[in-house]
This record gives sequence, structure tokens and C-alpha cells, in this order.
Amino acid sequence: MENGLKTIKDLFDGTKIFRVPMYQRAYSWTEKQLSDFIEDIKNQKVDRTYFLGTILLETAENEGDFRGIDIVDGQQRMTTMVIFMKVLLTLLKKNEQDIEILEETYIKYKNRFKLKLQDEDAEFFQTYILSDTPNPEILITRPSQQKLLFAKEYFDSRLSIMTLPQLLEVKEKINKTKLLTYSVEDNAEATLIFETTNDRGKPLTNLEKIKSFLMYKCYLASEESVDILKSIYKRFSDIYNVIELIDIDNEDNILQYHFVSYENWGSKRDYQEYVQMIKNHIHQLLLDKKDAEVVKYIENYTTKLREAFYTINEIQKESKIKSLREVFLLERLGVTFYPMLIKAYQSDTTEQKKDFEDIVKLIEIFSFRVLGMKTKRASDLDSAINILVREFKGDFKLLKLQLVEKILEYCNEAKFKEKLNSNDFYNDFPSDRVYLFWKYENYLREQNGYSPMSEEEYSSKDQRFQLTIEHVAPQNPEEEKNRIITTADCKFTNYNTDEFKETYLHCIGNLTFDPRSSNSSKGRKPIDEKNSKYFKRAPFMTQNEMEDFLEDGAWNENSINKRKDKIITFALRMWDPIKLVGMESYNEYAENKEKNHNNHKEEYSEDYVRTRMGGEAYALLQEFRRQLNDLTTYEEKINKHFIGFKNHKYYFGVLHWRQKYIFLSIPDFDKTKIITDEKLEYYPDYEELIIKMYSKSDIEKYLHLVKHSDRYKER
Repeated sequence: MENGLKTIKDLFDGTKIFRVPMYQRAYSWTEKQLSDFIEDIKNQKVDRTYFLGTILLETAENEGDFRGIDIVDGQQRMTTMVIFMKVLLTLLKKNEQDIEILEETYIKYKNRFKLKLQDEDAEFFQTYILSDTPNPEILITRPSQQKLLFAKEYFDSRLSIMTLPQLLEVKEKINKTKLLTYSVEDNAEATLIFETTNDRGKPLTNLEKIKSFLMYKCYLASEESVDILKSIYKRFSDIYNVIELIDIDNEDNILQYHFVSYENWGSKRDYQEYVQMIKNHIHQLLLDKKDAEVVKYIENYTTKLREAFYTINEIQKESKIKSLREVFLLERLGVTFYPMLIKAYQSDTTEQKKDFEDIVKLIEIFSFRVLGMKTKRASDLDSAINILVREFKGDFKLLKLQLVEKILEYCNEAKFKEKLNSNDFYNDFPSDRVYLFWKYENYLREQNGYSPMSEEEYSSKDQRFQLTIEHVAPQNPEEEKNRIITTADCKFTNYNTDEFKETYLHCIGNLTFDPRSSNSSKGRKPIDEKNSKYFKRAPFMTQNEMEDFLEDGAWNENSINKRKDKIITFALRMWDPIKLVGMESYNEYAENKEKNHNNHKEEYSEDYVRTRMGGEAYALLQEFRRQLNDLTTYEEKINKHFIGFKNHKYYFGVLHWRQKYIFLSIPDFDKTKIITDEKLEYYPDYEELIIKMYSKSDIEKYLHLVKHSDRYKER
């Protein structure tokens, strides 16, 4: 086939059969792309040529008298064009137009369809999209098939409202539409053109960029690249197939998870820029003329990448592990925990996956206790967690102990209890309060011999049945409409005092499920609903136990405190990481680590700081020290990435640096002292103020703010 600019009609004309190779992505266009496609055609003037883009074609095996042509790039546009033409020609036929020649050109010629998709979608595409067989919905097995059907229905909805003259005008525009075609003879040549024409800023996913880059570099590095390219094609074909089965927002995330798990990275920035890191590594090998190592690396990378996609699919299908289902409910996996799940699952070769299950349970504890209670942000800790993943070589005992250590480092028992004991628990933890009470409800049910509430009940998107949290003592209990939990017979004492509102109203002991969100309206009675003079009927054990805390028919401060203590005791036991490794084992690990630390203690000198910071930042540090010395007496501790400043008791400031500025973190900052300033950032969840300082005047302006830290005041 000749290269160059040609019309769609000329491209399809004759005895050609276009095929989408197995290594290409299944059909993925959504309404946005479909809308853009049809709007472009509508807005195109009839006397002007519409340019559809560039496609890359590869000569393939013939099918009898028909020429076989593989679509190396452009399969989404080609598939969309064929679907569009099918709908358009069907409507023209209904208007008694002669469309036989056009059908033979674009759709089917002598019982041969002009476009064949990959095996998984080929039969569906021919039977239900191009042949109008009824009831296609019952045989949809893949998201790509759903998208194919949606495209057909979408085009039908847009074209069926047009008049016959309008349809004929669209047909004329399509026949004049042009594409720029490149035709190649083999995979190697296709790889070369694909890399040089597609990895130049076009909207490709990182997966597509990596695929084209690796195939291109393999072509350059190997004299026998044809067989290797076939293997790479097969692996990416498998990846695209499994993408159809997994539930993930962005396929590129899995590339990052794989990079974290198996590649040699040093900092967080490395795995944030994983595509460039891979390219740099291969470029360096080529510069060093290590062609054999390039091929070996690419073979290993694509094999492991395919395994990562397969593992995600296996993990998402895993239904026996309760804690895994709960981790998905918390929706905090991402780059913080998915790499660990992947590597742990692959490393646990036992049938029962007991070690993997323990890791998942620790991740669930981590997710709720650390992230849920906001003692650390995910963005602040993913690097620390991923270092554990990178260094993990199959020693599950060590990995479990390391995870327990991290959990206790970020949220020890005292901190956890403090968070649970918050007077404003209802507002402090809106994302996790339902999860806590769902777990508490199931704990109570287990204690009383009832079946648990399901994950489906917890995660219902139906607003009628979504679990929500309400106050037992409402803000205005005298108004009957506000009594959601209690009856009119339940008395409240001191509810209208400032102390009650500040200390008790929003605390955990005064919260429970809203009975209006229960599934009792479905006719299901999972537990015996308790008849109570004081509380409304609801199928929740959390409500059935309320009467145990009343005092002479009154819900008061003592009632709330007693119930709060019970819930906190439950939470401390439920999210206790030590129970998974044993106290003796953890103490031994901690003692050994302390001994090793003392034996290999690394001191960071002033020379280290000066070298790491560079001239501008170091000059700012010296000015900062001078002004801080005028303000207060202090001690400082130089660490690898920061300098801590403390009084005799607490660290009241932590200083980090960049090339041209320094920034100071002030913990436990008094939020009433906040001022509006572009160089200040306050994080209310952590009561932390960040100050960026670029000059001596910035230090003079902002340094006094350290005095508003509670830690500074403890002198």
C-alpha cells in the first residue's frame, strides 16, 4: 500500500481487510471522544477536506483473495469510523437510498467484514454492531463491548434526528475525509515509525509510550529483534486484555506500582517520574554499548509488568480475605499501599496466602488508624512505605514488624486514644466515622450471635439506604423533629449548656447510625429490633445497646462518657497492630534495631549541611540561626533531610531546604494567630504551619510565629 494522503473511501475500497492486532488496546472511546468526532464532521464545510489524522498500517497475511492489513496505530479512529458509517448507511437505507456499494466499501464485501477486531471482541463487533442482531446487552462480557455498543447507540441518537439532505451531506463529507497513511512491511519498521511519530507530545497513556519506546529500543539493540518484538507484542496483548477486567481509575498507576516494587529507585521523585527513569536507564545502557543488557532488561521489564497487571486482577477477584475487602472499602490504596499488595501477593506462594492476609490486615489498620485519624497524610508517608516494598525480598516476618513499627511511629496508642477521645469527633473524622461504627456494629452482632452487616450495605450508593451517622442527643432535643434516635420519653440533662455542646455533643459516645438509613424498609430484619420506651426502633445493635447507658431514663454526660469508653476500648483492640506479630516478637525486633542503630549511628556534620544546601540556602540558614538565637535559647539536631530546633523538652520547629529558599514547619500551631499570606500554609488537620522564606526580610517577618506553637510555650 502506498504511503501518503488519501480519502477514507480510497483506503477502504477494494479487497482489503483491516485487522486490529492482539497487542493493541481494545476499543476505549467514550462519549467525549464520540462527541468530538461527530461535531468535527458537522462543523466541516462540504467544499473543504476533513483531515482525520495519521494511521500506521502493516502488511499482514492475506485471507484468500483479500489483502490483510494490520492497524498498528489509529485503530480507535478506524473502528469509530466504521461504526459511524454503519449507522449512517442504515439510516440512508431506511430513506430508500442505494447504499450497496458503500456497504461493500466500508462494512462487508462478499461475506467478509472489512474490519476485524481482536479475538475477544471480534464476534461481538460483527454480530451486534455491524449485523444488527437484537439484544446485544445479554452477551456483553467486557467493558470494550459495552463501549462499542454505546458508540453505535450514540451515533444513532445523533444521526436519526437529521433530515435526509443532512444525512446525504454527512455522507459526502465522509467520502472526502482524508488520512495520512504510513504502510510498513514488518513489526520492526512499524516500531520505528510508531516511536518517532507518537512519542512527541500526543495524548498517549504512559503504557502506550512505554510500549512504543521499549519496542523501538529493542529494535535498535538487537540484530534478531523480530522474535523478541513478537514476545513483547504478546505481553502487551495480555496486558490490554486484563485491563478490560480490572477496576482501576488509571492504567498508568499500575506502571508506577510496578516501578516501586521492582525497579531501582532512590527518591520519591524517581517513582513519580518513572517513565523518564526507565528511558534514562536504557539510554545509558545503549551509550555504554551494552545492547545485550538492553534486550535482557526489556524482556524482564515487560514480563514483570504483565505479572503486575495480572496480580492486580487476582487481588481484586480475591473474595475470601475479609480484611482485603475492608481495605477496598476504605479507598486509600493508591501508590501508598498497592505496590505492597502486589509484591506481597506475588511473594506468598502458599495456597492459603496467610502472610499476604496478615499484610492486608496491617494495611487496613494503617489506613484507619494513621490516615483515617489524620496523624499523617498519605503523601507524607508513601515514600517510607515504598522503601519497605523496594527492600522486601520475601521475609514476611520482618515486613510485618516494620509495618507495625511504622503504625506505632505515626500513631501510638496514646495518640490513637486522643483522636478517638476528641470532643469534636463527628466533625474531625467525617470520612471514617461510618466505617468505625460499621465495624462496631458487626462486633456487637458477633457478640450476640447475629450475622454481620455486609460490605454492600456499608458501601451502598442508594441514598435511601446509605449509612449515615447521627447524634443521640441532638442540638435541639426539645423539638420533636430533631429526635431522630430517641423518643419523647427520653430525657436530656444539661444539653443546652456551652459545656455540653463543646464537650459532649459531637463526641464519639453521642453518635450512632441514623435509623432512617437502615435497610429495614427492604423487609430485612438482620437482628431482633428491641422495643424501647426511650429509643426508636432500628435494626442496629448500636442502638439496641443505648438503654444500657441511661440513668433514670435520661441520656446525660455519664451516659455519653460510659459509651465513649466502651467504643474506644473496642477501637484500641480492633486496630491494634501488635496482636498480628506478638508483643514479645515486636520487643525483640525493636531492641535489635536499637542496638544496630547505636552501632552504626550516623552523624551529619555542618559540612554535610553546607554541601547539601548550596550557597543561597545555607546563607539563609545562617541568618535564620542568628535571628532565632536572638529570640530564644535552643538546641538543634541535624538530620539527613532537615534540621530540628527544640527547647529543653520539645521540637518546636523543623527546617527543610530547597536550592534557593528554606521552609519552616511549626507543629501544634495556634490557629487563631494565622494571618493571610502567600508564603504561609496552614494544615488544620495537623495543626501545622509551613513558612517559606526566601530572604533575610522574610525571616525577620515570620520567625516570631514560632512563639505561637504549643511546643514552644512548653518551656
